[in-house]
Amino acid sequence: MLALVATTALAMSSGLRLHGSQQTRSPLVNWFAAEAGIPLTVVPPRPSAHPFGQVPFLTDDGGVEVFESGAILLYLADKAAPGASAADRARYAKWVVWSNSELDGLCFGAVPGDHRVRGTSLDKPGVRSVDRLEEILSGCEWLVDGTFSVADVAVGSYLNYTPLFFPNTDLSMRPAIVAYMDRCAARPKFAEAFGAQHAALVRAKCAAWRERAGAPKGGPFGLFK
Repeated sequence: MLALVATTALAMSSGLRLHGSQQTRSPLVNWFAAEAGIPLTVVPPRPSAHPFGQVPFLTDDGGVEVFESGAILLYLADKAAPGASAADRARYAKWVVWSNSELDGLCFGAVPGDHRVRGTSLDKPGVRSVDRLEEILSGCEWLVDGTFSVADVAVGSYLNYTPLFFPNTDLSMRPAIVAYMDRCAARPKFAEAFGAQHAALVRAKCAAWRERAGAPKGGPFGLFK
């Protein structure tokens, strides 16, 4: 249903070009494209092409232009699974939209009126959305039907940016989130998109948090594949 394998026609005719860089949210788009086998040409940022002068920005054959990382993910997911029904699409689209609208602010909080990132809410007790995410992840390996999908690319990317920006964050009280972060970072295509150093940093942090919490190595599922 949510297959990540691109169709032969797509693989042969793709004109997808991603304007972005490693220092933006482009890697999360690269991650999904790599997982789905979608050929994607990454080119230097061209902010003037984006109506608001930002990146990442995707162009496709036929004059298609897509901005916002979440919208780009959904566009690529549609191309990877062209036969998905509206109901199927909703099962992963809701997580992609939630990541952009809710999880982003939880991971990277800013003082009102000041766009500079000041801290993260992931390690704060009593944050309802984070508590709920911990509860959900304690009962599943991946977010949609237990199968890795674009939903995990969206959620996992935001979570795994956190140790990079906030190295002193302690998530030892969030064992399910930590195990999920580790599963995401352990995927070869994650390291390919974000860089081996980033993947190693996330996995080292997860190991340290598990040790601090006294949890069994490997988290609730013991699966990092």
